[in-house]
Amino acid sequence: MLSPVTTLSIDAARPPLLSVTGLTKDFSSGGRLFRAVDDISLQIPQGGVLGIVGESGSGKSTVARLVMRLIEPTAGTILLDGEDLSAKSGESLRLIRRHMQIVFQNPHSALNPRHTIHDAIAEPFLVQTTIRGLELERRVEALLDIVSLPKAFKYRYPHELSGGQKQRICIARAVALEPRLLVLDEPTSALDVSVQAQIITFLQELRDRLNLTYLFISHNLAVVRYLCDRVIVMNQGKMVEEGVTDAIFANPSNSYTRQLIDSIPRLPQRNLVY
Repeated sequence: MLSPVTTLSIDAARPPLLSVTGLTKDFSSGGRLFRAVDDISLQIPQGGVLGIVGESGSGKSTVARLVMRLIEPTAGTILLDGEDLSAKSGESLRLIRRHMQIVFQNPHSALNPRHTIHDAIAEPFLVQTTIRGLELERRVEALLDIVSLPKAFKYRYPHELSGGQKQRICIARAVALEPRLLVLDEPTSALDVSVQAQIITFLQELRDRLNLTYLFISHNLAVVRYLCDRVIVMNQGKMVEEGVTDAIFANPSNSYTRQLIDSIPRLPQRNLVY
């Protein structure tokens, strides 16, 4: 059962945790420039969940990678709690990444098959901190508890886990350093339908427990409707609509948005079983 999410209002007097302005990305292909992301601006307050939806090729996943500085923007600014990420590089960028993490679409490829689950969860501590020994063990076990997996799982390898369990491990690793922002790039699309609702419910609970802020990328409009306070609709690299999730689903103003919603035969209401 997925309970209705509480819609958060953006307090105009409170600066957003994430603020993106004029984000643009050009790629070169065959000697031609292709604009994958065209002048995207967005804001997310602390504890908010912003969804970005669109068909394949709309540019939504490129936005996620730009926000994380995994690829460089052609233009635009990205502010995390007022700090300009575009001005960061090297050590300063590495340090600020402690406050923002990403969970990718495919948990099967995100985990090294040669490493135990312990190694996967411990990696952020080994790279970013001086935590070692018994304290490291305590933190690995605490993270397994947060994602509702037995402590004994730390001795297992990825191939011994289900898809949903692997994604929980990826989420545990992502929240290890207590980030404020979590970028979720299609986190359920590689999972069985029966597992997707479990992960979405878990993400709701994790948000409340850790006061996380989500940028949620998905093509699954039903999932976005359940999880997100606000939603951006993208088409061919451009933002075509943005607003409170329930309002957009109830009365979309853009024809493309309406087309996306109408393409779902049975879009469940938020108080129904997913």
